[in-house]
Amino acid sequence: MNEENTDQLKAQISQLKFALDNVPAYVYIKNEHSLYVYANKQTLDLFGCSEDTLEQFGDHDLFPADTVKNIRDSDAKVLVGERTKEEVVVPYPDGRKAIYWEVKTPLFSVQEPNKIVGILGVSTDITKRRDLEEQLKHAASSDALTGLLNRRYFFDRLTHALQLSKRYQSSGGVICISTDKFKSITYDFGHAAGDAYLIEVANRLRHVTREADSIASLGDGEFAVLVEGLSADQNVAHESVEHIADKIESVIAREYSIQGVTYTGAAHTGIAMFLGEQKSADEIIAEADKQMRMIKGEQG
Repeated sequence: MNEENTDQLKAQISQLKFALDNVPAYVYIKNEHSLYVYANKQTLDLFGCSEDTLEQFGDHDLFPADTVKNIRDSDAKVLVGERTKEEVVVPYPDGRKAIYWEVKTPLFSVQEPNKIVGILGVSTDITKRRDLEEQLKHAASSDALTGLLNRRYFFDRLTHALQLSKRYQSSGGVICISTDKFKSITYDFGHAAGDAYLIEVANRLRHVTREADSIASLGDGEFAVLVEGLSADQNVAHESVEHIADKIESVIAREYSIQGVTYTGAAHTGIAMFLGEQKSADEIIAEADKQMRMIKGEQG
């Protein structure tokens, strides 16, 4: 970096320093080589360095490799005149992550208005806001007792799956499930026992379905599973869904021990297949539900 550019940046920095140290955000300036030449107090505290030692630190000393790549990509855009606005995610070894909303703008030479001499960055920590948004989203989409999807969100997932099925010509299926012992358990042992039974059923469903499958609690002891991304060959796809339905019936029928009472469960399932959007989400659910109730009636 030439001496003239350095002097210009330092002059701009000195004018802003007092105000920026009191701004509730991380503010920094880099030169045209993406090296830090200024950071306000909040940023220095975050980096764990002082004004005197700041220039010894580069992005690779402060952030994981993937984060550094994203930072440098946005720096490159700013250094050719763009203004960037984006989220920067910083993962930690213990699995936590911090999320920042970062705005960057080019700094131009006083003498040569079209010449970019540095980058001004302003970053705010939005981790708590994002966490709250995720919690609210989860609460809105989940059944409070089991943690599975609720009925409304399951229909949304199925509608989206139909669109993907049409786009990629892949099959899918819905399995409706009736846990036949739920009402009798609740009647004989109380609502707490019934709730414990539903929670255990939900856990068992998670273990016998694929990670990509969507599982929902439909209420009154009934569940549904959305299986998507299967073969366009309807026979092959149907066999795959039947295999999952068989595993569901078997795992629910295993012995339970809840609140000191041991008993076996029971379930009936119904299947409806789809390829594309020939049927609506309502029609598919209704078809699987009808088959489930018909089988349940026949088996008594």
